Amino acid sequence: MKHGGNRMAYLVEGVVNYLKPDSEVRRIGEFETAEEAIATAQKIVDEFLSRSFKPGMDAKSLVKLYKAQAEYPFVFRDDDLTVNVPGFEHSHYARNRAMAVCSGKK
Repeated sequence: MKHGGNRMAYLVEGVVNYLKPDSEVRRIGEFETAEEAIATAQKIVDEFLSRSFKPGMDAKSLVKLYKAQAEYPFVFRDDDLTVNVPGFEHSHYARNRAMAVCSGKK
């Protein structure tokens, strides 16, 4: 899936029930830059955390809920040489954002 000659696309896919027999994958989008793809993946995590947060919830509880129920976004290039592009790892991002959400710094 090359764009304009040798340009690569960056893909975002979401996985539900990651590492389980009933896991499901969906294509979320295709982007020209890694930055666009990462921003989309971050938005998916942010929306889950905002939707799932309840007043009084701590970051540890919110992350636990994310790990149990969220769709995990992965960003990779269309040349099949990456599993997840450098610069974004969903669980690390979710942990950092959960702390911000729970402290009121949405």
